[in-house]
Amino acid sequence: MSRRAGCARRRSLARLRILYVGPHPPSPIAVRPWLFLRALQERHRIDVVTLTDGTPVNGLGGLPRAYRPGVMDRLAALRHLRNRAVPLQSMAVESLAMRRAVRMAIRDGGYDVIHVEHVRALQMVPASNRSRVLFDAVDCVSDLFEQATPYQSAPRRLLFRHEARRLARFEADALSAVGRVLVASRRDAGGLSRLGPHAPLSVLPNPVDLVRFRPGLERASDTVVFTGKMSFHANRVAAHWLCDEIWPLVKARHPEAHLLIAGARPPASLRRRRRPDVEVTGYVPDLGRLIAAAGVSVAPLRYAVGIQNKVLEAMACAVPVVTTTAAVGDLGFEEGGHGFVANDARAFAERICWLLDDRRLAGEMGRAGRDYVERHHAVGPLADQLDRHYHDLCGVPATESERREVEAI
Repeated sequence: MSRRAGCARRRSLARLRILYVGPHPPSPIAVRPWLFLRALQERHRIDVVTLTDGTPVNGLGGLPRAYRPGVMDRLAALRHLRNRAVPLQSMAVESLAMRRAVRMAIRDGGYDVIHVEHVRALQMVPASNRSRVLFDAVDCVSDLFEQATPYQSAPRRLLFRHEARRLARFEADALSAVGRVLVASRRDAGGLSRLGPHAPLSVLPNPVDLVRFRPGLERASDTVVFTGKMSFHANRVAAHWLCDEIWPLVKARHPEAHLLIAGARPPASLRRRRRPDVEVTGYVPDLGRLIAAAGVSVAPLRYAVGIQNKVLEAMACAVPVVTTTAAVGDLGFEEGGHGFVANDARAFAERICWLLDDRRLAGEMGRAGRDYVERHHAVGPLADQLDRHYHDLCGVPATESERREVEAI
């Protein structure tokens, strides 16, 4: 072994000190950092500082701290209003206490890497420390808001268009300031590359908890499930389309079919769509069991970025998926192999009916989906990739395969 290779190997085995800064506590809801940090906490010292919505920070990190924005934070956020490079969503989660906590942690903690999740949290890190930041942007959020604009009401369209411009400026500035940027998909890497052509971008797909999301022993073959955080605008738009235009067509052919819409914080507009055959559950602790008990999973997203966990989790449960081109993105989803893709209501409903009619086909597609997720989205190998990114940021060169991946974006 050469001296250079030996040094790189010793460095790759070093125990690092990592500060995680995020907009939500890592949890089964904020699942990407939850799975990654749990997998790496035995290798490294990880301290967690986040905003909180009431979700407890426990079982992760050596120094979990969470902050809830208050009235004074809302007033302080107004100072950013004239700065068109500060997104409104960053202002909405301003926390002076969290800013102080991050600043003191960086000053006193001797951290090798500052791992920041999402655009909403990057503002908490002082500009002078951002060269040490591994910025897990996850998605190109400006692209998300640009796509979302046509699907909003007239007042919201103006707001979304304005926010898309603010986000693009913010993302461009972030790309030039941080040490490394991660996204979940190649389409998001492409979107951010247009904002920062020379940014240190890498793709790190979403992991899936293959124990929590696994095939069930019993299945209600006439149940169709749609999952996701229902307060999120893309899921809200999708759920409305599903209830109003797709589901009546399914019911016309399958009167016994039952629709489950499961996810935290469903808005009033969705709760009003409840019927005997349409159940809106709200938050479900054991989401894996609910998905695994369904006959078909759907992801009728009209617009999307990143990799959709709802699709991956259904596939992990060996449940066939009917989805849209937008939701599939660059996921290796095989039309007719893992499920079906349709972009208009009639075709979408027809494909749901195909799977309700043919249990054997549904089973074959479900097993193929489980195999795909096991091969491409298991936590361990993806956590190893994140660990290499940590060490690259500390000075170990990227592998040749990683460089080729980024150059191909």
